[in-house]
Amino acid sequence: MLEYRIHTLEGALHNAREQGYEGAKFPWESAATGREVCPEEIYGAQEIHVSGDVLLAFEQYYHTTQDQKLFREDGGWRLVCAVAHLTFAADLARDLMFPVPEQWLRRAKSIKVPFDAGKKYHPEYDGYSPGEPVKQADVVLLGFPLMHPMSPAVRRNDLEVYEPVTEPHGPAMTWSMFAVGWLELKEVQRAQALLNKCFSHITEPFKIWVENSDGSGAVNFLTGMGGFLQAILFGYTGFRITRSSLRFDPALPDDIHELNVTGVSYLGNKLRFSITREAMGIEVTESPWDPPAPPLEAVLAGSGQRLPLHKGAVPPLGLLLQ
Repeated sequence: MLEYRIHTLEGALHNAREQGYEGAKFPWESAATGREVCPEEIYGAQEIHVSGDVLLAFEQYYHTTQDQKLFREDGGWRLVCAVAHLTFAADLARDLMFPVPEQWLRRAKSIKVPFDAGKKYHPEYDGYSPGEPVKQADVVLLGFPLMHPMSPAVRRNDLEVYEPVTEPHGPAMTWSMFAVGWLELKEVQRAQALLNKCFSHITEPFKIWVENSDGSGAVNFLTGMGGFLQAILFGYTGFRITRSSLRFDPALPDDIHELNVTGVSYLGNKLRFSITREAMGIEVTESPWDPPAPPLEAVLAGSGQRLPLHKGAVPPLGLLLQ
């Protein structure tokens, strides 16, 4: 998937030039060239978040693999520079021992994220008043997947402000993102009630997802499916990919007694996570020797205790893997 984006970078550069922008703009609907092929011009012009999605994928890949070859030799660095995810680009440049352009740092510091210091929440835009309706999950994405720094109180306020005013029959990915937020705050049953709303977007007889719960909108709506899967993989487990670690902080609803996640790749190792309400275990199922994968350890967030992870061993764990 990442190689496809590298191969279609020229098309993304063309898209940006066509709209008068610097850098690259990945298309809303893409094909072999990377140029915009969406039949409705308004979406191709206004759906600008795809470039950020692409860079987030590159960032998460790098944090979980430390694969510098993709960026040094295979075109990844040129793509990062073109899209200019400024903080990640600067961090990656330092890792690769490339100079960091001063303008990246200036632009990163000047990016505005609206915040109401009095009410301690993030307005959707300057001038937004709590209670105004919104179409879908948007501000709550600051918490996940963007992991924008904020306190648990602010995270809660964002969820509380937007949940009651979000279009109830809107796009299918919405409630899964609210569910991830409430699982993060250990409001498990509240999260489960929202996640259950996703099932109203599944149509018979072939279990096809539709964009809106009234049956309107896009059919075979992959965004809704992806949101639901993220709620399972990142909500129940609490997985968070960071620059220095793979964090986890599981939360299971009453009707789920055990969750097993297999095939998790981290720094060349393959991991299996086993989660119940009473305990959690991690097993290193594969650890290649050529080249050797770095050794892993689990760090318990509360005590700081460090537990080495070896292939085949399943120690009970806490909240942080690095």
